[in-house]
Amino acid sequence: MNNFMKGRIAGLRLPRGRIAGAVAALAFVLLSAACGDASGPEQLDTLTITPVTATVAVNGTVQFSAAGTRTGSSETRIEGETWTVTGGGTVSDEGLFRAGTTPGTSRVTVTCGGQTAVATITVTAGPLATITVTPNPATLAVGAQQQFTAVGRDAAGNVVAITPVWSTTNPPGTIDAATGLFTAGNTIGSFANSVRATSGAIFGTATVNVTAGALATITVTPNPVTLGVGAQQQFTAVGRDAAGNVVAITPVWSTTNPPGTIDAATGLFTAGNTTGGFPNSVRATSGAISGTATVNVVAGALATITVTPNPETLAVGAQQQFTAVGRDGAGNVIPITPTWSTTNPPGTINAVSGLFTAGNTAGTFPNSVRATEGSISGTATVTVTSAPPAALATITVTPNPSTLETGDRQTFTAVGRDANGVVVPINPTWSVTNGGGTVPAGSTGQTVVFTAGNTTGTFTNTVRATEGAIFGRATVIVTAQPTVPPPPAPASTFRVLARTAVACTSGSISGDVGTFQAGPTGSFTAVNCPVNGTVQVGTPAAVQAYNNFVAAYNQRETVPCGTVLTGTLAGVSLPPGVYCFDNAAALTGTLTLNGPSTGTWLFKVGTSGVGALTTTGFTVVMGGGASSCNVTWWVEDAATMTDSNMKGAILAGGDLTATRGTLQGNAWSQGDVTITGAVLSACTP
Repeated sequence: MNNFMKGRIAGLRLPRGRIAGAVAALAFVLLSAACGDASGPEQLDTLTITPVTATVAVNGTVQFSAAGTRTGSSETRIEGETWTVTGGGTVSDEGLFRAGTTPGTSRVTVTCGGQTAVATITVTAGPLATITVTPNPATLAVGAQQQFTAVGRDAAGNVVAITPVWSTTNPPGTIDAATGLFTAGNTIGSFANSVRATSGAIFGTATVNVTAGALATITVTPNPVTLGVGAQQQFTAVGRDAAGNVVAITPVWSTTNPPGTIDAATGLFTAGNTTGGFPNSVRATSGAISGTATVNVVAGALATITVTPNPETLAVGAQQQFTAVGRDGAGNVIPITPTWSTTNPPGTINAVSGLFTAGNTAGTFPNSVRATEGSISGTATVTVTSAPPAALATITVTPNPSTLETGDRQTFTAVGRDANGVVVPINPTWSVTNGGGTVPAGSTGQTVVFTAGNTTGTFTNTVRATEGAIFGRATVIVTAQPTVPPPPAPASTFRVLARTAVACTSGSISGDVGTFQAGPTGSFTAVNCPVNGTVQVGTPAAVQAYNNFVAAYNQRETVPCGTVLTGTLAGVSLPPGVYCFDNAAALTGTLTLNGPSTGTWLFKVGTSGVGALTTTGFTVVMGGGASSCNVTWWVEDAATMTDSNMKGAILAGGDLTATRGTLQGNAWSQGDVTITGAVLSACTP
């Protein structure tokens, strides 16, 4: 009830009989003036709401008020107004607006005395409560990129505009702090909550799974491998991406023949019957990527021994030199040193040389001469006749020629034959007629021991065996004692050393890589070339290693030559020693280095002052327990290797280039080193 209405009621002066009618009239007036100016029931002229506009966060409140005016009245206070809201939220009878949980626009309307006023409220999201990063999780290959996005929300889940700062660990990679563009690193694995978007004190995360990248290389092992004829070898292939991470592959295997055959699915290789070195002959292929291995096929186990001549007919007392040839199951010749034996009859035989002397019993004696190596034997049949031996016609002295170092000894053997080539028993007298050494004075018999003198040279027909008027002679070549090779190149973790630059494409390096010069002059460039070691461009450790290499190079330059080499060295077998090429060396085929584990080899190329090393399809094979760690190649100028399988440390005075193939050892150059498709690994002790 407003005071204005109350005052009017108090001033009425009505007879008691008219009170009921007055009460009815008053009720009508009260209903009509339920909202209006407090000074009277008349209709308002204007109605206003305050504030007209407002902005509030979700769940926030705004207090509204209403005021009205009427002509001729100074009273503006109103009573009994009606409040309503549209668009979300609530409003109380006292004009208190409370926002809902959803941002948007609401309108509060107040109605009074026939007038209406409206206020507009903008409801905004609340303070940032959470950040959601997508995608989550994200799976990427090595080196791939992913654009992450972040969405902020208030406590009610409404989107809040944010400009996050992005960060990540490494692994799994790197990220642009402003844009959220992520680049996967080289380490594969699952990295929980490793990508983070932060705004103020609020952050959100995402998990990154890094998988291996595209297949870049295939490594076939073992490489190289040496097998006997018919032997088998299980090859394995490991695929890697450009960062060296293993990539699962199911390769297709293939090979040439020679050296053998291979199961295309499993990689089980069977060596064929042809011996030799076959570079890069086993291949594992996946898509456009291949890896290869070198196979060296050697003769298999001894299977047969053939004795010749067979059969042989001899007169009583006559002699015959038998020979024995060993072969493996494929017919490849195998060196043997057989033990000779025979029955009597038909005669006797020298157990070492195979020189047979017919006995006095005539007859045919099947398989009576035997050559034995291990559990394998070969035989020959001898027929002894009663005819007397023919007259001596020739004497053959072996070996002829014989090459000896000064002071060394050689046993010479004399065999007499008649005019038909049949061995005739002899007891010759031995002498030295042209210098080169000595034999014991008065020596007689089928053999004599010759001792080389201290003078080097070729002594033609100097060893002589004489019986009657018939004699045979042999030539002796006396050489100096070999130069003792220096120790191998100093051990180092640096597989590759260069003065300025190292470049590797589609190869692999097991060990450290270093340059003498620091960047930017010194450099290491790698494309699809995993390095199982450290790369040190001009570091103190690399500089020291390079200086050690140069010192070793200079020291070996002064080592005198033992034996001068020429040709390609294909099919050659060399014992430990110092070997020299006066000028350039162009090598192919297979070189075998036979010696004990302590034996050392030094090869010097260009000892005249000019000379480069070039190898093409060249393979070095270690035999007799020899170690590739004890092999050194000193090169005056550049060293260039193509499709070759080298062993030992290469000390090059110029640039060093390796294209395909393998190197078990070190590649050290006083120029640049370039590796293309080659595999470099540590030497094998």
